[in-house]
Amino acid sequence: MQATLTKWGNSQGVRVPVEVCDALGIHVGSQAEIEFDQARSSVTFRFINEDRRYTRSRKMTIQEFASGWTGPKVGEEWGGPDVGAEVVA
Repeated sequence: MQATLTKWGNSQGVRVPVEVCDALGIHVGSQAEIEFDQARSSVTFRFINEDRRYTRSRKMTIQEFASGWTGPKVGEEWGGPDVGAEVVA
């Protein structure tokens, strides 16, 4: 099996095929210890917490999301709270 080192933002990355992830029991969010041997041009990833699966945080309402907002309220700049009552033609 081969992979290509590619640009990923300001870093580089190698995509790991899903078959390999499934076989190792790793998922997005799995943490790895990285060791490299410069003389042999090799990199070894040892995954820890294999059973820990990445999950998104719970869904929240827009009211919960904006509860800490201290800036201006949307709609006041147009003279009223009727935001969302726009007419689409």
